[in-house]
Amino acid sequence: MTIAVTGGNGEFGSAVIARLRHLTDQPVVATVRDVSTGRRFAGVDYRPGDFDDPDSLRASLTGVDTVLLNATFFGPDPARRLPRVTAALGAAADAGVGRIVLTSWPDLENATMPAVQDYRRLEAAAKSAGPSWTVIRLSVGLGDAVARDVVWGRKAGELVAPAEDARVTPAAVTDLAEAAAAVLTQAGHEGEVVELTGPDAIGWHDVAKLAGVPFRAVSDEEYLAYLTETFTLPEASARQLGALYADFRGPWASTPTTTVTDLIGHPALPGIEAVQRRVAAFPAG
Repeated sequence: MTIAVTGGNGEFGSAVIARLRHLTDQPVVATVRDVSTGRRFAGVDYRPGDFDDPDSLRASLTGVDTVLLNATFFGPDPARRLPRVTAALGAAADAGVGRIVLTSWPDLENATMPAVQDYRRLEAAAKSAGPSWTVIRLSVGLGDAVARDVVWGRKAGELVAPAEDARVTPAAVTDLAEAAAAVLTQAGHEGEVVELTGPDAIGWHDVAKLAGVPFRAVSDEEYLAYLTETFTLPEASARQLGALYADFRGPWASTPTTTVTDLIGHPALPGIEAVQRRVAAFPAG
């Protein structure tokens, strides 16, 4: 059984491949935009594959039994993400891949943020694309979102956010990658939507403690003004962050599960430690 991972040179894709090399002796294919660059793992077959070039992706997925279609690029405009991932799903189906595993946005039923609603259509497309499917909803971006608050809080001397009673369940990227690799190699996940969360829920008072600064809860409009004035963030970006916090204040992504721990066979890292690991990824300036 050959397993392919798209975006094989990206952070998440390469982390999944690293775990696959420990979990299975089956052939592993990594599709990448440029086969001449990026980290390479011994024994992995690197092939060209770009969501913007479905013909090359289809050719590279020929003979593959299971593919992880890595749609963890949460930042781009959904008007671009939707056709790109849809084309990748079609390429995988045309290549005859038996099982398509799609990464998706966490807790999609409770997500109201407009910028992620395309994932509903992508999940539907994945379910009809191949003979077998699995959807992995993973919180790979939640740690980054909260780590940004730590960095900005340290810079400003206080953590400001419209998140008085909000809770969130970030998971470590390494744990999420290991769990995804387990889903790819274990039997019994066909036709499932697998929600991967951190093992506990943390709040913004916990985040402020990590930052070493006081927490000040504000309204949505106060937050918009704070971001545009203090950090000169473009208004469109500030409003998108505001929409994310509106979801944080609701039931979205706030209920921890044991799914990651169950899949990886050892305790998942606590949420605050997952955030701490991501803080280094953000410039302090």
